[in-house]
Amino acid sequence: MPSKRSSLSIKERSWVLNEYLKTENAEAVRRNWTAKFGTPAPTRRTIYRIRDKANVTGSVIDAPKSGRPKSVCTEENRRLVAEALKDNPGKSSRKTSLELGISRSSAVRILKSMDRKTY
Repeated sequence: MPSKRSSLSIKERSWVLNEYLKTENAEAVRRNWTAKFGTPAPTRRTIYRIRDKANVTGSVIDAPKSGRPKSVCTEENRRLVAEALKDNPGKSSRKTSLELGISRSSAVRILKSMDRKTY
């Protein structure tokens, strides 16, 4: 049984799909993988999933992930905080966050990243 490994890169998935389309045999793809790369081959299940994904979406690239955004500390928000503190560098993080419509914790995080005091 092959060892667990991280997900395949897009180039590797493309190679697997091309090999599968040539041979239409998952075991042949596995043998060719081992011969070419010298590493544990993807499982038959992985090969079939790549094939099915290509049939449904026309691509082997993963769909964008859904869920909560990573951060509010975007470059735009950093720029807005810097501009808000230009006139009054001692302005509190509470007032800054209320003015800009971001949470206080995000304002504090941005201020700390700018090496500013959080009042």
